[in-house]
Amino acid sequence: MRRQTPIAHLLYSYLFPNPTPNDPPSFSAHLARNLVPEVRIEVATFYGDLNSAEARYPGLNYCYAPHRMRLGRFKHHKRLFDAFDNLGLTYGEIQDFCCWEGTKWARERYEKDEGVKVVDTTGDEIGPFVDRWDQREDIRRQSITRQTDISIVVEHQPRIEEGAESANEDDSDREMDGVDAGSDQPEEAAAREHIAQLVERRDHAIAQTINQRIITAWEQGQSLPPELEQYLKEQADRGDTDLASLFSQRRSSQRYPTTESAAVTSPSPQAAA
Repeated sequence: MRRQTPIAHLLYSYLFPNPTPNDPPSFSAHLARNLVPEVRIEVATFYGDLNSAEARYPGLNYCYAPHRMRLGRFKHHKRLFDAFDNLGLTYGEIQDFCCWEGTKWARERYEKDEGVKVVDTTGDEIGPFVDRWDQREDIRRQSITRQTDISIVVEHQPRIEEGAESANEDDSDREMDGVDAGSDQPEEAAAREHIAQLVERRDHAIAQTINQRIITAWEQGQSLPPELEQYLKEQADRGDTDLASLFSQRRSSQRYPTTESAAVTSPSPQAAA
């Protein structure tokens, strides 16, 4: 079913609902002023020159999505494609209407008049897609060209007698002992001796302090446990002069009580009478 209103009028009314003096007066003027120059720019950008028939007759199809994408980068062609979609133009209507330079109609007319076929070489240099993951494992292994040379050298060791082996072990043990003995430097030996002297002095000072506190408590008349008295006695026997004199005083005081204590403990003759 053919439209009552020409498609050129529908497109012009859609593209220029309120035309101004700067707008083209008709769709034919819009085509010559805006659309054809955009086609020439796209062809020159895509092919580089016009020396081939393919570049002079690119055969742009206004219903083909890739061609629409290429031309849609330009402002007026983008608005034209929006008008095609919004007005609901069919494929046949668009093909019958788009009859200007660079379109599919121009190529078909040239091929009919000249009796030749314009070959589209777009993408000829792009090889077919090969999914490498689908290749067989053996093909990928055969593609490895690296080669590695491996050489083995075998050396024969002479037999070692058991006596010689034990002698070598003894010699090595002596060498290790000599190394351990010589590893002690004079400075390290002097340092260890000095540390031992300091530890001995510290222990002696601690023992003297404890003994002095015990002696002080003993002189004040405090009773000590038998174990502690035995310990002090052993220390006095070993050469502690302070403890030895203290023990002698302790024994004399226990054997011979003082006069005051005797006077207190012995009753008087009058009291006895």
